[in-house]
Amino acid sequence: MEKQFCHQLEEVFNSTGFPLTPMQTEQLAVYRSELERWNSHINLTALRDDAEIIHKHFLDSVSVLEHCAIEDGHTVIDIGTGAGFPGIVLKIYIPNIHLTLVEASQKKVAFLKYLISQLGLDSSIQVLAERAEICAESDVFVNTYDWVLTRYVASLVQSAAYCLPLLNATGKWIAYKSSEKDVEIRQSRDVLKELGGEIEGMYNSRVAQLNRCYIVIRRVDGGI
Repeated sequence: MEKQFCHQLEEVFNSTGFPLTPMQTEQLAVYRSELERWNSHINLTALRDDAEIIHKHFLDSVSVLEHCAIEDGHTVIDIGTGAGFPGIVLKIYIPNIHLTLVEASQKKVAFLKYLISQLGLDSSIQVLAERAEICAESDVFVNTYDWVLTRYVASLVQSAAYCLPLLNATGKWIAYKSSEKDVEIRQSRDVLKELGGEIEGMYNSRVAQLNRCYIVIRRVDGGI
């Protein structure tokens, strides 16, 4: 079963331009196994099918790299990471990023910490059992990150007040959205401007079945 999953995983990633090393394939297979095992106890994902997990969790997490140059050494914070998407998948794919995962659910935090140990990820990753609003008020996190990532249902308007403060002077916030994002973007422009941010670009994933758009927001002069 695992060999079949690994073959399917490698096939999908190779065909979409994201080749995996043997170690990355193994780590993602472990990820899938632990997701499945823990999901029987706590609600981590509604997706059960291997193909859906590969496409809608794993590939969806990394396909942002088509448009955004997240690189070794960059500081990345994943707000409301849930079961670790996209942060942990990006950490597997780019091992030398410095990753912070923020998740308010204690049960999900327990999963994340266990998963990280099982994956053998290095020490440049931390998990915070905290609400994003609290992080955005802490000197430890404000003005710190090259990249802020959000991949959940909260709108840009709802997220802006706690995402923009986390960015360093040249940092960018990537909001993972569906391709039906026009209304949300229109509603957010005034709020973003008020908080010192602006939309730099909107990019659709070339993997059509993901129905994914990445909205990239940067800080502007006079921002928070």
